Amino acid sequence: EKRKCPSPKVNHGALPHPVTASRSDRQTPVWAVPPHPHAPFLLFSLSSNLFLFPLLESPTVKLAPDNSKTSSLLAPRGISFPPDVDTGPQRLSPNMTQKQGRRRRSSSLIYQEPAESIERTSDQAALPNLNANWVNSKGAWTIHFVCIAVLKIFYDIIPGVSQETSWTLTNISYMFGSFLMFHWVRGIPFEFNAGAYDNLNMWEQIDNGDQYTPAKKFLLCVPIVLFLLSTHYTHFDLTHFTINFLATLAVVIPKLPFSHRLRIGLFSDIPEES
Repeated sequence: EKRKCPSPKVNHGALPHPVTASRSDRQTPVWAVPPHPHAPFLLFSLSSNLFLFPLLESPTVKLAPDNSKTSSLLAPRGISFPPDVDTGPQRLSPNMTQKQGRRRRSSSLIYQEPAESIERTSDQAALPNLNANWVNSKGAWTIHFVCIAVLKIFYDIIPGVSQETSWTLTNISYMFGSFLMFHWVRGIPFEFNAGAYDNLNMWEQIDNGDQYTPAKKFLLCVPIVLFLLSTHYTHFDLTHFTINFLATLAVVIPKLPFSHRLRIGLFSDIPEES
């Protein structure tokens, strides 16, 4: 009759020693190893021998649940983070949605347009700028006097408009058209320049941005002369003088050298960050 193998006896604090398990056919040694105080035991069955091995605890190894029938190792676990920690890839720059929703800082209400890059300068020099070169063409200066004369005649033929009001309306109309044409609209209406002038208005495109050229001196003098004429023919009336003076300032100030490539955030789009 076969006898059951007794449970191995573990002697804490002693060296490993063999424990004999009696069987009817042969004696099978069973090695008992003192357990480590911080290490669980795994039981492996190899052939007819039983061995007990200590296994150190590791953060990447888990033991099977106690209710499992076989001893097995679970897959190594990864590193876990708290739910409030963003584990996504870090972005070097905000996306377009965040950029559009971002408010401008008060210090950047007035900003200077940066200098042109080498690539943009090469694109500007590749082809002539038809959007600004016409100011140096024959008859380009005469058209300003023609426009002023047409405006004055137009307001004179309107019934009920006095000479003072006619000169004031002529001055305001010319100043508004000049500001809109030379200082408000940026870029050019042509596609063959590959967007080389998209960040510059016409005044900054004239003569490659040089100051006090003959064309720019003429364009600066015309609104001043028109203001003096309007002031004279309105008989220096304070109301008409104030209106004409403010309209003239709105056109003269953007033409001065300190306003070159200067942008006001209240009237301009937010500049894109590189």
